[in-house]
Amino acid sequence: MNAPNQIETAFETGNYRTVITLAAELQQMNAASWRMLGLSHLRLREFELAETPLTRASILGDPEAMVELGNLMRLMGRFEDAAQHFAHLGPMPAGELSLRLQRWWGTTEFQMGQVESGLARCEKAWHGYISLGDDELTGRITQTLAQMYSVLGNVSRALQLNKEALRVLSVDPVPYPRLSTLQSIAAIYIEARLFDDAEIYLKEARRILSNSEYYSDQWMILLLTNEADVYRLKEDRPRTLRALLELRELLNGTSEYESRVWVASRLAEFHSEQGQFAQALEALHAGVDAGEELPPALLVTRGVVFRRRGQIELALLDFEAALPGVRESGDSHLLTRALLHLSDSLRRAGRGPESVEVLREGLERLLQDKDKARFRPDLEELSELTHSAMLEPHVAPFMEAVIEKIAALTGSVPLDEERLIHAQVETLGRTRVVRDGQPVALTLHGSALMLVYLARHPGRTRQEIQLDLYPDKDPVAGSNYIRSVIRELREALGKGAVVHAGPHNMPRYSLGPGISLTIDVQEVEQALERADMARMLALYRGPFLKTVTDSEWADDLREQLQRAVTGAIRTQMRRAREAGDLKRALLLANQLLRVDPYDPEVLVERVEVARGVASPQEIARYVVEMQRMGT
Repeated sequence: MNAPNQIETAFETGNYRTVITLAAELQQMNAASWRMLGLSHLRLREFELAETPLTRASILGDPEAMVELGNLMRLMGRFEDAAQHFAHLGPMPAGELSLRLQRWWGTTEFQMGQVESGLARCEKAWHGYISLGDDELTGRITQTLAQMYSVLGNVSRALQLNKEALRVLSVDPVPYPRLSTLQSIAAIYIEARLFDDAEIYLKEARRILSNSEYYSDQWMILLLTNEADVYRLKEDRPRTLRALLELRELLNGTSEYESRVWVASRLAEFHSEQGQFAQALEALHAGVDAGEELPPALLVTRGVVFRRRGQIELALLDFEAALPGVRESGDSHLLTRALLHLSDSLRRAGRGPESVEVLREGLERLLQDKDKARFRPDLEELSELTHSAMLEPHVAPFMEAVIEKIAALTGSVPLDEERLIHAQVETLGRTRVVRDGQPVALTLHGSALMLVYLARHPGRTRQEIQLDLYPDKDPVAGSNYIRSVIRELREALGKGAVVHAGPHNMPRYSLGPGISLTIDVQEVEQALERADMARMLALYRGPFLKTVTDSEWADDLREQLQRAVTGAIRTQMRRAREAGDLKRALLLANQLLRVDPYDPEVLVERVEVARGVASPQEIARYVVEMQRMGT
């Protein structure tokens, strides 16, 4: 096979590194070879390397290269150039390439702020791809539309389109559209504070990138950024640090300036939260080249570090130096956060009137922010500022509104508000809800499930609840059943047990701020995180809601908990055996088999351990049980 044919074969099978290697060995290349080389760099997100070969192919008259050169300009942020390029290309003969032109042109217009025309072009291209009957190509344009709706704030539509795209996008031969979709879904779940859901999609993305043929530093940077955010928000410190250090290592020596600043800021925040201020400052200054001034984003971070360290005057210098640049950048989240921390620093410096003025602007901006829940950690950290604001007539109404709004969005209790109702929810091995020491009569098996679900996923519509809990039910029947469950919970636990917010025709449901739940599932998960084996075993009485057989979500959680519990016991059992503590190992084996009686490995291992410490009668019983299971 000659070199051009080898290049084409490698390109068609998605082996882009092979394409680049083969092209480097050619002395002369035709338009098609230049195009495939350029597209290989583009799909590996090596945009600067893609421009020359795509330009050469375009000059040589390759129509696909012409379209993709405009797409490359868009990806590099040169929107005006891309729009002019697409307009210059004009209409193309009907077919996939004509639809692709409309897709990239519409995306460019959308990113330039021409929302209506951009969305219209992409919708038109989407209908065209559906008519072609190619699921893979339809999936790609579906993912583009999903990103647009996400930007427009229509998260439900974005999630629906992304999941539809994921259904048809395959890994082979080209995994990158699927990777992009996985990252988009994860980002939506992260913003919605549904971290467990986000992790499911990030894990698949990591599995794809573990294949050396598909690996790309740029894709791994995107993945690690999302992973670091999830772990940080879940307060999983070891995994947060691991992801951030891996990301920093990957970014060293690259031209990814914004990503380097981002990881430097996150690492500095991480270390300062642990009281490791020297490491925080070291990480922060490692984000820029030697002799380079800190950008506004890192000045804000350094101000936060100094404020946490009690060096208020230094914090004020950094916040005040950063503010003009932050305002100019248009980063509303960074500006709001800077104002909150500046206000607290001014208060601590004894500059009360200035603190109130800055705080009022910060709170007004926070109330305008689409994602208010992300400010909760800041407000909790600045609790003294929060309390002082409640005593200031000029800002108290804003602070009250912020606290109530964040509480509703996160499904948590408003800061410092007395809880009115307390209930215990038991779902492991038995189903029981106890309020103020008295069992609550619940007739619907979905009621306890709903309490656990809303505790983990607040702010869901009826449709979203039904799709998660009962996707196989008829939509009308499912919606009616969910209404009945919510009605029963309100009757049993009080009208404020389940509250809703949002438009009348699509309310979002959460547990009310006046109810405090102790849920055994959450307590088991906390015990697992703390490696508190005794508490975990005491709480895990059996499978999660074993009588609920018509909910895939319940099935998944049941399996997830059982795997986590058995995994933790297995680890302790192996450690005990390695340490020679066979009695403890045998006790742990019995506990594991209480959770999963059919584990063949543990059945065998229990017999092996028992032969060293148990009586002949016990050993005989264990052997019989092992043989009964066919082991």
